[in-house]
Amino acid sequence: MARSGRLTPAAIVTAALRLGDREGAEAMSMRRIAAAIECDPMALYRHFTNREALLDAVADAALTDAQDPGPDTPWSERLHTIMAAIRSSALRHPGIAAHIAARPPLGENGRRLGAGIFAALTEAGLAPPDVVRASQTLIAHLAAALAMSVRAGRRDARWEQVSQTITQSPGAPPGEHLFIVGSDEQFEYGLRLLVNGIRAEAAG
Repeated sequence: MARSGRLTPAAIVTAALRLGDREGAEAMSMRRIAAAIECDPMALYRHFTNREALLDAVADAALTDAQDPGPDTPWSERLHTIMAAIRSSALRHPGIAAHIAARPPLGENGRRLGAGIFAALTEAGLAPPDVVRASQTLIAHLAAALAMSVRAGRRDARWEQVSQTITQSPGAPPGEHLFIVGSDEQFEYGLRLLVNGIRAEAAG
């Protein structure tokens, strides 16, 4: 059993992230995380107030590889790159993806990526209050996309049922154009609509 004095927050977070990658979100209890690093579960509370605080740190660590291309990139491309990178990084860690959707990280990586989003929206020409509101709207889209991607669907019986219902609705277009829930195409389409809306809002 590891001595609690040798534990560091970084070591705990790394172990928790790997456990979630292997066994999913259900495995990420304080007891299971402690077992993975061979320490007493109570030792974890010396570094994290509670499980939620630990998962917040794990969520932020999951975004380490998400890149911001920087200010030399046109604002719309920068925004798209950051949003897509956050989604991709989160989905590479299925054990923590749902937590990222529910509680966007506020740690070092979350702040770094958030700063890139703020900068892109400012460059787009939005006023400061709208920068905040637009970023909140973008994060809401990202959170919904992540939540749906974790439970990604397919063209199954339910998809067919919804598609047929749309097709049979008066004045509705063919339901065959319905996206697969949680798909890349659905995320990209929604993001494109938001970017176009931001451009129109900035133009006044």
